[in-house]
Amino acid sequence: MFSIMPIQTGTAQLKEAQRCGMVGRSAFQRKIDIFRDSRWAGPLPIFCFLIEHPEGRFLVDTGDTARNSVPGYLPKWHPFFMKEVIIKVAPLEEVGPLLKAMNLNPAQDIKAVILTHFHHDHTGGLDHFPHNRIIAGRDAYEASKGLKGMVVGGALPQHWPIWLKPELVELNGPALGPFPSSYPITQDGRIVLVPTPGHAIGHLSVVVRAESVTYFLAGDATYAERFLKSEQVDGVTYDPAISLLTLQRIKAFAAQEPTILLPAHDPDVPARLAGNKLLD
Repeated sequence: MFSIMPIQTGTAQLKEAQRCGMVGRSAFQRKIDIFRDSRWAGPLPIFCFLIEHPEGRFLVDTGDTARNSVPGYLPKWHPFFMKEVIIKVAPLEEVGPLLKAMNLNPAQDIKAVILTHFHHDHTGGLDHFPHNRIIAGRDAYEASKGLKGMVVGGALPQHWPIWLKPELVELNGPALGPFPSSYPITQDGRIVLVPTPGHAIGHLSVVVRAESVTYFLAGDATYAERFLKSEQVDGVTYDPAISLLTLQRIKAFAAQEPTILLPAHDPDVPARLAGNKLLD
């Protein structure tokens, strides 16, 4: 039996220019626009997703951590972390305690953790999974390591668990609809990774094909369904053209099979799941 459950690990406030950049602006100009923007969006949810599958339970992303509130956790020298986003996570809102509240043991009941990318609000809960299989894209991992990951990658590799050695995958499987390649996670091929770069180098999305509907766990490929529908690229992108192509591919995929879109920061996700609202 298939099921998808969103798990909210706190909230994020961010600039509107981060969620949706201006048409015609370059990647660099979009970053400037974020700092100039006085409009705040949120608080928005920070979702990770629990997939119930016949082969086991899979967790997509890990949300963020309460350590964001500890002085010194965010690098003071990085203006984006300090001024352009506000993360609020209580200790009991971390993914580990939330899973335990669902009577799940993170170490024993999660077959694998899948990371869409390595931004801190997707990897902040990794500490809860030292005994689990961690799956991530090789390109995303390489782009997020070291000083480069801290300065331009939107990651906090200095806070990754010292034991972290993810299973790095390359999407060298067959095309899946408009996506040029894929990587199967389950033996039955119903959970598959597809490339959705743009928001971050090597960004992946997770396709879950249930009996009558397909769930598209989009990570941060888009911040909300309405931005996807209007093909509005976010302000974080490293290449607006690549991000636009990703949005167009997701729309083309949804035109081929009934699809429910599940981005990581879209407040409408729970209602969309409850109502089986398809992307049209």
